[in-house]
Amino acid sequence: MIMRFFLPLWLTFASFAQALDVGDISTFMHSDADSISKTIRNSTDTGRLMTVRVTRISSPLESGVEIPFSQPDELLLTPARLLMPAQSTENIRFFYHGPKDATERYYRIHWFDQALANADGAGKTRQAVATSSARIGTVLVVAPRAVNYRWQWENNHLKNTGNATLRILAYGPCRDAKDGVNCKENYFLMPGKTRTFNTVNLADKQTRVALWQADRFVPVK
Repeated sequence: MIMRFFLPLWLTFASFAQALDVGDISTFMHSDADSISKTIRNSTDTGRLMTVRVTRISSPLESGVEIPFSQPDELLLTPARLLMPAQSTENIRFFYHGPKDATERYYRIHWFDQALANADGAGKTRQAVATSSARIGTVLVVAPRAVNYRWQWENNHLKNTGNATLRILAYGPCRDAKDGVNCKENYFLMPGKTRTFNTVNLADKQTRVALWQADRFVPVK
C-alpha cells in the first residue's frame, strides 16, 4: 500500500522550494522533545510577508480531515506572522502542550506567503503593499509521549506494529534492469500499515533493509 500524504507528502522524502522555502515537507517531533524549529528562507530578491497557521488532522494521508484540538494550547508556534527581507532566513518554533499519551498526532502547517512591493501614488508616501501570494502546506508529526516502537518483517513485507511512524529504507541491486544497477527506496510507515519495496531486488543477498526509530538506525535485513 503506497501512503500518499497531502500534495502528496509522504510518498518520498522531499523539500519544498518556491519563493518561500520551508524545507522538508514532513517534520517529526520525537517523543523526548516538546518543541521543534523549522528554518524558512526567502530566496527571492524582494521582501515577503509570511503568515503561519496550524490545524490538527486525522491522518497525513489523502483521506485525512481536519479535527479539533484536544485543548486550546495543544500546539503553539512563534512567530505566526513576520516580514522577511530578500535573501533572509528565519526560524519558526512549534511547542507541543497536548496529552502525554500513546497516540501519534498529525498537524497541517499552512504557510501563506505574500510578496511585498512599493506602491507610489502621486503625491503620496511610498509604502510596502502585499502583491502576489502563494499557500504551501506541510505536515508536522508529533510522536506519542508514551512511544512504543515495534515492527515485523515477513515475506519481504515490513509491518509497523508499534504506535509511532517509522522511516524505512531499502537499497541494493535493482529488480528491473530499466531502473539501473542499484536502487534505493525511502518511505514513512505509519502505525498499523504494511508495505514492501518496488524497485529494489529484495531477493538479492546484497540488498539491505533498515529503519529509523526516531534517530536510532535499526537493520532489518
